[in-house]
Amino acid sequence: MRRIDVPRSIFRQTLDSFGGAILRGDLPPGALPIEVELAAQFGVGRNLLREVVKALAAKGLIGLRPGMGTWVAPRADWNLLDPDVLRWMAEGDDRLEIAFNLAEFRLIVEPPAAELAALRATAAERDAIMAAAHALDDGLTQPSVIAERDLVFHGAILTAAGNPLLASIGQRLRDMMAAQIRTTTDHAGAFERGLPLHRALARAIAEGAAVQAEALSHSLVMMPYLDLAERLAVAPGQRLKQDQADRAKRPVAAI
Repeated sequence: MRRIDVPRSIFRQTLDSFGGAILRGDLPPGALPIEVELAAQFGVGRNLLREVVKALAAKGLIGLRPGMGTWVAPRADWNLLDPDVLRWMAEGDDRLEIAFNLAEFRLIVEPPAAELAALRATAAERDAIMAAAHALDDGLTQPSVIAERDLVFHGAILTAAGNPLLASIGQRLRDMMAAQIRTTTDHAGAFERGLPLHRALARAIAEGAAVQAEALSHSLVMMPYLDLAERLAVAPGQRLKQDQADRAKRPVAAI
């Protein structure tokens, strides 16, 4: 019979509960209750609680210093690229705002990455991007896999950009991107509207059309960005501009 690591399971549950409480604001920045009170609050022993506190400190959520106690760190100190922190953010009550922030981040990062991919991609990487675009068409009848296939498509472009930092960031943001994709394609026809842009972007990269690739990527990511901006009532003056989208209107050969 397979042995179940109960202490580790309890550690993970407590870490999720404690981390989630911080991200929700249930435990706001500032001094934490004393150890015995926290242990009682989460229903665990003090030794396990100390391990959880150390783990949260490593993620930047908690400040920990001998003689000064422990405290919830300000948001500016949090490691927002930590996988657990990203997951807690995606699962939180403010997930629409988080999805908007991610879409905005993608608008800043992905269009230049697509331009680089058009300039640098190997033949194998171009083939992988084209295959990922075709897989999106094939996945339309399988809603459960469409988000994963979209992640593969965008991840292939980040990899083809030839900058390992871009590929690494893409990997770290996968869970949050999956949540954003589900949020912005939760109504009929939402994903289908973006398919022509996916195909055109793949073709532009395959043909080495760097300027087109950048513009098409901008137009593609602008779709969820505008959707989320409308849902959150973000003032037009506080949004990224759409003017780059006009560059995507240049003709691109159909796949």
